[in-house]
Amino acid sequence: MFVNAADPEEFRVAIVEEGQMEELALESASREATKANIYKGIVVNIEPSLQASFVNYGGERHGFLPLSEVHEDWYQEKPQSRSKTKIQRVLRKGQEIIVQVYKEESATKGAYLSTYISLPGRRLVLLPRQSHLGVSRKIEKEEERQRLKELAQKLGLPPEMGLIIRTAGETAATRELSKDLNYLLKLWENIKQAAQSLPAPCLLHRDLDLITRTVRDYFSADIKTILVDNKEVFQTLRAFIQEMSPRHVHALKLYKDKLPIFTRYQLEEQLDRIYSERVPLKSGGTIVINPTEALVSIDVNSGRSTGQKEIEDTAHRTNLEAAEEVARQLRLRDLGGLIVIDFIDMKDKKHQKEVEQTLKASLKKDKARVTVGHLSKFGLLELSRQRLRPTAEVSAYIPCPACQGRGRVKKVDTLSVGLLRQISTQAAQGQIQEVRVLAPAEVAHFLLNKKRHDLLILEEEYGLKIVVTGKEGLGPEEILVEYSKRETGESKPAAEPKPAQESKVPAEAKAAVETQPAPETKPAPRRKQSGERKRPSRPRRRSAKPKPKAELQGEAPEGAPAAEPGPRLGEPESA
Repeated sequence: MFVNAADPEEFRVAIVEEGQMEELALESASREATKANIYKGIVVNIEPSLQASFVNYGGERHGFLPLSEVHEDWYQEKPQSRSKTKIQRVLRKGQEIIVQVYKEESATKGAYLSTYISLPGRRLVLLPRQSHLGVSRKIEKEEERQRLKELAQKLGLPPEMGLIIRTAGETAATRELSKDLNYLLKLWENIKQAAQSLPAPCLLHRDLDLITRTVRDYFSADIKTILVDNKEVFQTLRAFIQEMSPRHVHALKLYKDKLPIFTRYQLEEQLDRIYSERVPLKSGGTIVINPTEALVSIDVNSGRSTGQKEIEDTAHRTNLEAAEEVARQLRLRDLGGLIVIDFIDMKDKKHQKEVEQTLKASLKKDKARVTVGHLSKFGLLELSRQRLRPTAEVSAYIPCPACQGRGRVKKVDTLSVGLLRQISTQAAQGQIQEVRVLAPAEVAHFLLNKKRHDLLILEEEYGLKIVVTGKEGLGPEEILVEYSKRETGESKPAAEPKPAQESKVPAEAKAAVETQPAPETKPAPRRKQSGERKRPSRPRRRSAKPKPKAELQGEAPEGAPAAEPGPRLGEPESA
């Protein structure tokens, strides 16, 4: 186990087996962990439609407390049947209540709360107000489970108290279990006393910090060494292990090398791969991990195969590797919720069974609760996994401000055309006199070159002025548009018809023209017959290329008198 606590901004704990990272825990100083914390809260809202309540426990958002997580001790009215109980008859607005964070709040949801408190220790988990004796699911042998349950009954547990024996308690002596139990009972008494004296909302109990918590939950006889790169953390862990398991203190060692501990043991490269969506496999294949709002999709891709017979063998071999790697990545990234794995299609039923068994065997290392389905005829396998903590990606990354987390940005031509539509929509109201656009340099360049003619048409049609300015450093989709309206009472200048120009032909030339023979006359137009409807006149089509304005073009047409050039399109006018 490697503990990186040299930087106070971020703590990292990695469990490595034969050079490969198997477990990872991260905690940033900017993001405080609240899971397993116990609070005294106030019911602020009751939603009968959800059969749940919202509790102000001191977090940024109100916590979500469903009816199923409300212990009977908090009921305002004792129901005749729990199945027919309604949340509005159980809790009331303004009621004070002790809750524990079961799931931390996310970017869109508040924390998931429960009144069923659990206090984990090294070997036991105390369950106040619950008369339940249980054994960890990781202990599968029925004989061993029965032995541990009988042992738990001999510990002298107070009434209305339950406990669960953890995996670390399987080989523990009765004396060690009793020591763990007494510590947890004393902790619960302190929490109850704090709840009586402190006003709501408030924190009653904070779970252990990341490093101590990880050592408590993951340290076992299989871990030969705990290497810590911070002297203060080393002393804290030494005192903790001395209290919990004195015989294992010798495994704790202080790392003194100047080279960072994760760099020294080649863990940084493995850590970087956790943040990549593509994970390579030994056979040349890959798995692609894409978390979404609804589920996590994992696609398995194979390497190259040369023959028809090798297709099935390649798919089988790649899927077996992928099953082991998927289980490992779920632990490292702490991906939770619904997970769908798209394995490579296999026709052999035996191969399909082997892949399922390999995945289930690899998931046994996971401390989270996992439910695994079966391969479907489409090669899909569904599983659900409990999320133990915020994902590694959430702990180390923020959504991209340029694409808002989509992973893509609009193309320059798409942005430009959309901007022209926006200007046209606003200008059609007849109140816009000037439009100023500040856009990324690439977008401004595209508008002033590829779409210059469209800008001139908009100016001519709506009688306005458009100024486009490019700026380096703006985001790919960051476009600022400022509209200047006309003064009150001023309307868009109407396009006046051009007056007919007087003839400037000299009199002598006019006389010469009159003496020339008349040109051949065209046949007279057909007269409208009686009863024939008059054909509506077709409106004159406007010229597709309007006369450019001097202020936009920047230079006078050929033959025109010289004049001071106006500002070019895209250049601000001088003050």
